[in-house]
Amino acid sequence: MAPDMIKHKPDIPVDTATLLDRAFTQADYAINITDKKGVLIKVNQAYLDLYKFSSEAEVLGMTQKVIRSPHTPLAIYKDMWSTILSGTTWRGNLNNIARDGSEVFVHLTISPVREKGEIIGYMGFSLDRAQQVLLEKELFHANKLVVLATMGAGLAHELNNPLASILLDAEYLRDIFVMPEKAFDWPTAGSAAQSVINGVERMKKVLEHLLMYSRKEGGSGGQKYSTLTLAQLIDDSFLFLDRQLRSRGITIELDLESNVYLQGNRTQLESVVHNLLSNSRDAFDGKKGDKIISIGARRNQPGKLEIEYRDNAGGIPEQLLEKVFEPFFTTKKEMEGTGLGLAISRKIIIEHGGTIACESKNGGTIFHIVLPTTQPENPGFSE
Repeated sequence: MAPDMIKHKPDIPVDTATLLDRAFTQADYAINITDKKGVLIKVNQAYLDLYKFSSEAEVLGMTQKVIRSPHTPLAIYKDMWSTILSGTTWRGNLNNIARDGSEVFVHLTISPVREKGEIIGYMGFSLDRAQQVLLEKELFHANKLVVLATMGAGLAHELNNPLASILLDAEYLRDIFVMPEKAFDWPTAGSAAQSVINGVERMKKVLEHLLMYSRKEGGSGGQKYSTLTLAQLIDDSFLFLDRQLRSRGITIELDLESNVYLQGNRTQLESVVHNLLSNSRDAFDGKKGDKIISIGARRNQPGKLEIEYRDNAGGIPEQLLEKVFEPFFTTKKEMEGTGLGLAISRKIIIEHGGTIACESKNGGTIFHIVLPTTQPENPGFSE
């Protein structure tokens, strides 16, 4: 018999039950055990340390709502309960809140505990993701800066066009006051003044949105979620890129269901759309014929919005399709892309409780995105 197949008598100075209790108590992972309704019946010291509780007595008898954060979409909790109630282990990333109100980022694994085949409770293992989240935020901000850099020409147009109009209207109004004896048309003067106001409001909107989008999210605070309409998300996404796309002969086709509300981080969701639009724009370079980007969205199942984004820029080779969401994978030339856009987009969609998939057919690329919908008023989420 091989030496590693020889059975040895374990040298354990305590009984098995005591050993298991000490392993539970002294584990580095935060561990909690609940009954089948989610009521906490046992937590270890790592759990207390992670969530800044002084003793088990503060949490036992409570549900996990005691650490729930409004920055985790409700769809994730629904998916979690649906999974564990079916008897399957659930794994995912969550934002929670410690006793002192600070944000805690964890990778959570929840497994059913059974007796005679029946689920009698659940065991959760939480891994602190604080450092990983900081790195992810740095990557996300870097990707936003790359996207903003590619918007330069479009941003210049968005400011130059209203500026040119404002200048002409302001000169007309100036001439009226310089030559008061000259007859002039009051309705035309009023129209010129309104044009100036409209131009200034347009520039104000562009600049405010630019500042919002380029702002770096706090390193320790939670991600800000809000309730927004799908139309608002798409409109804001085209704010910088619309003229740039159309100047390249790219037609935009929208078919969006109205009165659809989403919950999430506004700039993150917008970044997903920016990444898709930027990829399509670059893929159309050198292409002849019609250039079309179409975005359609429908609620084809309860509580879910299905978005179909497609272009006819030539598609993606089949052997590369499975790699498109991998970090640093890109089909662009050196120095023309980071390869992070789609990887970050996928992570954003998943953290919003959704899914994203890609296919290529008939000379085009299609992205299928599913996101949870919400009600117009959701007190758990704010700007």
